[in-house]
Amino acid sequence: MSRRARSIWVWALALLPIASVADVAHYSIRAALEPAVGELTATVQVQWPREQAGKPVEFLLAAPLQITSASVELVKQTGAPAQGFQGINGSATAMLERGRAQRYRMVAPADGSPLTLSYRGKLDFGFETPGQEYARGFSETAGVIRNDGVYLAGSTLWYPYLGEVLFTFDLSVDAPAGWQLISPGTGSAGDTSGRAQWRVSTPVDELHIVGGPLHRRTRQAGAVTAEVYLRKDDPALAAKYLEATARNLEMYRTLIGPYPYDKFALVENFWETGYGMPSFTLLGPQIIRFPFILTSSYPHEVLHNWWGNGVFVDYASGNWCEGLTAYLADHLYKEQSGSGAEYRRDTLKKYRDFVREAHDFPLTEFRSRHSPATEAVGYGKALMTFHMLRQRVGDAAYVRGLQRFYREQRGKRASFTDLARAHGAAAAVDLDAFMRQWTTREGAPELRLRNVQRMPDGRVVGELQQVQSGVPFALDVPMVVRTTQGLESFTVQSVAGSTSFEFTPKAPALALEADPQFDLFRLLHARETAPSLGQMFGEPQVLAVLPATAPAAELTAYRKMLEFWGGGGAQQFEIVTDRQVEQLPADRPVWLFGRGNDWAERSYGADAAPGFRRESDALVLGATRLAFADRSLVVVRRHPRNELKVMGWITLESLAAADGLARKLPHYGKYSWLGFSGTEPTNTDKGEWSTGDSPLRVDLRPIAERGDALPAGGYGRRAALARLPAVFDAQSMQRDIEWLADPAREGRGPGTAGLAAAADYVAEVFKQAKLKPVVEPVATGAGTGMGAGAAAGASAGAAGYVQPFAFTPPGARVPIELRNIIGVLPGTDPRFAGEAVLVTAHYDHLGRSGPGVRMSEVGRVHPGADDNASGVAVMLEIARAAAGTGFPRTVVFVAFSGEESGLQGSKHFVANAVPVPVSGIRSVLNLDTVGRLRDGELSALATDTASEWQHVFRGIGFSTGIAVRNIPGAGQSSDQQSFIEKGIPAVQLFTGAHLDYHRPSDTADRIDLDGLVKVATVAREALEYLAQRPTPLTATIANVAAPAAVSTAPRKVSFGLVPDYAHQGEGVKAESVVPDSPAARAGVRAGDVLLSLDGKPVNGLAAFADALKAYPVGARVRTQLRRDGQPLTLDVVLQER
Repeated sequence: MSRRARSIWVWALALLPIASVADVAHYSIRAALEPAVGELTATVQVQWPREQAGKPVEFLLAAPLQITSASVELVKQTGAPAQGFQGINGSATAMLERGRAQRYRMVAPADGSPLTLSYRGKLDFGFETPGQEYARGFSETAGVIRNDGVYLAGSTLWYPYLGEVLFTFDLSVDAPAGWQLISPGTGSAGDTSGRAQWRVSTPVDELHIVGGPLHRRTRQAGAVTAEVYLRKDDPALAAKYLEATARNLEMYRTLIGPYPYDKFALVENFWETGYGMPSFTLLGPQIIRFPFILTSSYPHEVLHNWWGNGVFVDYASGNWCEGLTAYLADHLYKEQSGSGAEYRRDTLKKYRDFVREAHDFPLTEFRSRHSPATEAVGYGKALMTFHMLRQRVGDAAYVRGLQRFYREQRGKRASFTDLARAHGAAAAVDLDAFMRQWTTREGAPELRLRNVQRMPDGRVVGELQQVQSGVPFALDVPMVVRTTQGLESFTVQSVAGSTSFEFTPKAPALALEADPQFDLFRLLHARETAPSLGQMFGEPQVLAVLPATAPAAELTAYRKMLEFWGGGGAQQFEIVTDRQVEQLPADRPVWLFGRGNDWAERSYGADAAPGFRRESDALVLGATRLAFADRSLVVVRRHPRNELKVMGWITLESLAAADGLARKLPHYGKYSWLGFSGTEPTNTDKGEWSTGDSPLRVDLRPIAERGDALPAGGYGRRAALARLPAVFDAQSMQRDIEWLADPAREGRGPGTAGLAAAADYVAEVFKQAKLKPVVEPVATGAGTGMGAGAAAGASAGAAGYVQPFAFTPPGARVPIELRNIIGVLPGTDPRFAGEAVLVTAHYDHLGRSGPGVRMSEVGRVHPGADDNASGVAVMLEIARAAAGTGFPRTVVFVAFSGEESGLQGSKHFVANAVPVPVSGIRSVLNLDTVGRLRDGELSALATDTASEWQHVFRGIGFSTGIAVRNIPGAGQSSDQQSFIEKGIPAVQLFTGAHLDYHRPSDTADRIDLDGLVKVATVAREALEYLAQRPTPLTATIANVAAPAAVSTAPRKVSFGLVPDYAHQGEGVKAESVVPDSPAARAGVRAGDVLLSLDGKPVNGLAAFADALKAYPVGARVRTQLRRDGQPLTLDVVLQER
């Protein structure tokens, strides 16, 4: 399913209601932190869910917190509670086991009144490293308040924990001045006094306070504010994360549904962590500076706002969110780069290497990761389950299932069963049995091929066996036949211990492969993958062989490495010297340490299979030569006595490298060999041995023809489930506006050099965005196909984008040469040949004395930043974002000139349409005056020109979170009117009138840059819908009255009313009134509706403007109004413009 098709589904789902929040708890918390003494003081008011009124209630609170007052009687309880806090980042299990939590009992007031508690105490539970989490290198704490920062989470029990109750909250926290405190939801991380305030109005399952002395940077990402909080200001690093945030939010919004919060923040922690909280992530100081984090851990944490912090986990039935997040983040990124199969292979390797029968468990028992085995099941097996589900129903139904699940379960706790049923409904199949098989049962299928052969008639026959113990799994096993003409595929449905199959390929078969792209969750055979470090670290019993002749310091370094790896009982090592071993045991892996190790001499001389050999001063690994003298080396090979086990050899460049190497090696589990340099060793070389002897690959060639190796791969690149979209850059649009509205452009008035320069500027951006010109460049003096003067006045690079025309202003004798600038993004679908969607904006303005300039301001530059450098900037940004992509329909970007002179550019265009005739223009999206959104609503004008417009913008508003107001009529306000008059559905995006309109004060510094991003987001959503819609919009223009003739004479007088373009009905409504204007002096107010002037009805803005042209300066006009439903008459004395 394309991104554009997914957008339609997102709109449709967004229109449906999300989960009710009526029956959740609410916390109001006022707290203060004293980092110098590690103390928290808090007053908490808890409003219970309605069903709790009058019933006994228990809650947990951290034991160091002493309650100083309570609004009801509390009774301390002894003994352990039924359960403690459980969240996606950890649990309160250790707090309960160590007696750090106190249980209280009370009766909730029958009248529904809240509980109010006040308490204080010191919270510093210290740091510890979980025993089997050495591979992650993270420390953990239940909670801490210190001078360098604060970390309080649900597992801290710093607020009354009511059990698995979802809740909303408002929070105010005082901290030292200069601190920034981050919590879920909407608010402020700190004012000048150090007070942070946050609130959430949709349910969450955990409440955090994290932060410290931090520096904040922001960027707008559609409706969401992207934030970065760093302990030391780093603009370049912040910019990278803000860009990654914006792109990921947009990708997942389109794939799944609306982002559930107003912000997403990256917060730098004061120790190494990798946590995902509602609306922010907490990453350690080293982690955030690893370049690969931006495409690995970071998207994972962003996505947790949908899975785990948007839809919550029903932990009693198993934690599904880590596997789903890993699949749609870690796996998706690999899939985008064409490495999805490799990632799935590595996922299956972790299960094989780290999960033994004693460590296995069903997914319904997974709560959180605390060891490599729990990660291999809770993340890896779940990830593969979701991949198999996707393979079963297809990409389109899988995406619909994700969106349905999100829409139905947002703000609730959900289970694996809920996921299965959402996808089942989307695909119209029953998936309950499928999900039960993979979530309630431990273990994995183990596949083998038997008796496979190519028959004389070309058929390929054989047996597919499941050799694991226990009941066979129900599997759809993908099979690939490699033939002389390429690859052919079929599927074997395996539900028994052995399943016979046959397949007749179209060309002679060379080999048969079962599940070659690792699409099934299964137990890999050792020969399916290269020997790797993961196999060394996954075994519970390991033999370590040290060199007997090594100095004591060297032996101590090796023993410390082994002690680190065995921490927490992760592995048990039998340590011997090379002289104590006559034969290596075949039942376990073996570590060999040191260059002088006798067993290394015997085992690492040469091995033709993986392709390494040892020289006196180096190891040669394929084409790579690594010298012992300047590298610490690690090489893993198959155990010489057991192909299912491995052997590893470590040599140290210096003993000082031992500690660092011990810490780092578990991070490199997929690799067969590694080289490190330095004492805090830096990885310089790494690789995997090739594999070609998988038992799930059978050579079908006659024995005499098997001299040459069979080709591998060639399976083709699968389409990724989603792609990272380009995102809009507020600074880029700011640069466009500042350039266009610079005084050097002279206000871009008709006939000025500034207007010509602006035309060249737009054409150059179109060229850089790789838009096609409407006229290919030709030799000097040749015809252009658009008239001999097509390139007149244009720079050489801009000529092909120019549509010239002439306009003679009223009273002028000589015509003015003007230029429309046109760039084309050709469509990709031949069904829509000859059709186009237009994105337009006018780039001209008033200059110093153009149409509409007030007499008192003639001669002053009118910059036109909002009108309409803002619309041009948004159009250019959309064009840049579209670079290198394609839409089914052709998209034509047009920058009109002469709009301020009576829509001259758009009128010329509709009379001379290119590159498609006017009959092929399906719709028009016009951008005019879009730079002052701020907290208002974006208006879509003229949505009565097609019956679909209102639904399009309503859906966009729901899916993006950006408020869009549909306004029928107002077509004559800008260039869309020229198309409406030709029967073409056309709308204008508009952010509202203001007092700087057509004034010298319409400057670039008054533009709302964050608002521009929101406008661009809405415009792109609309464009994507229009460009892929199968049928044209249903035009309703026949129902719109033809516009009355409008005088082209200049208006000499000023009235002072700023119109409300959203007004529907008779007359013109005043959105505001210009101070000290004729209207203001006469007593006209905002909200008044002007009905007539001197008894002549005023029907719309055009009629109002035209009527004023008939009056001289100083005229007294009897003005009929309606105020608050009552008629009112005022005399307005018009003044000179």
